[in-house]
Amino acid sequence: MNQAALLMPVFVLILWTFIITLIMAYGRVRFTKNPQKDAAHTRDLKGLLPAWVERTSDNYNHLFEQPVAFYAVTLSIALINNIDPLMVQLAWAFTIIRIVHSLVQLTLNKVLLRFFIFATGWFVIAFMALSQII
Repeated sequence: MNQAALLMPVFVLILWTFIITLIMAYGRVRFTKNPQKDAAHTRDLKGLLPAWVERTSDNYNHLFEQPVAFYAVTLSIALINNIDPLMVQLAWAFTIIRIVHSLVQLTLNKVLLRFFIFATGWFVIAFMALSQII
């Protein structure tokens, strides 16, 4: 296995984050009447925007929380060049998990389902990390 195979899921997740950024920006621009007054601080937007725009903004923030640990673990595995097919599969699994998490948050927004998906993502990250030290 080469580093590109392991890093491809990282690039896909970064591109997914960019897509969420575009959706969020569209919603904020379209539904903010006076950006200078209404959007000077993110907290000022609460309640002014449609629910889907607020959920998209929340999801954008979530894509900078748990995935940061995934990026660190994946880049560390690539750096030490300890790449095997299982690590590549786990990296893809995490990326898919995060995309599914986004889709659930943007549509159904079922909190317990989102939590299950979130927890599953942490198990993947933890397994990737533990496999490097055991």
